[in-house]
Amino acid sequence: MKWVPLYLLTALVTGLHNFYGLMGMVNGAAPSLLNYVSLVGSAMLLGTAIFLPFRWHGALKVGFAGSVVCQVFYAPLAFVCLVAPSSAWWAIQFDLSHREYVPLVGMLLGPVLLVLCTGNSILQLRRNRAASRIVA
Repeated sequence: MKWVPLYLLTALVTGLHNFYGLMGMVNGAAPSLLNYVSLVGSAMLLGTAIFLPFRWHGALKVGFAGSVVCQVFYAPLAFVCLVAPSSAWWAIQFDLSHREYVPLVGMLLGPVLLVLCTGNSILQLRRNRAASRIVA
């Protein structure tokens, strides 16, 4: 399937970003529940990438659910970037100056990939439903 790389890349980017955020617990930071929830969503997206060639319809449903679960973490992140662009720019400069590329890629690329996965799942599920109505 041509959509497997999209789901795999999204799972890797969001999963690594959230895992990297959870690694702050090693230094004594409080664990974030949003990171845990988004990590589960990343695992669902990884499962979608694995099962998409075999169980197309079911994998798309899991992919949609996984992308919605990941949005629990990334939607507030995107909202803060839109409301307070100066703080988002400061975070980008901080990550660049300290050579922290994982949070930078996750913060910039994660929401875009999640929107693409969500939209793809919705479009493919609607196409499948419309095709099944025509056949029946």
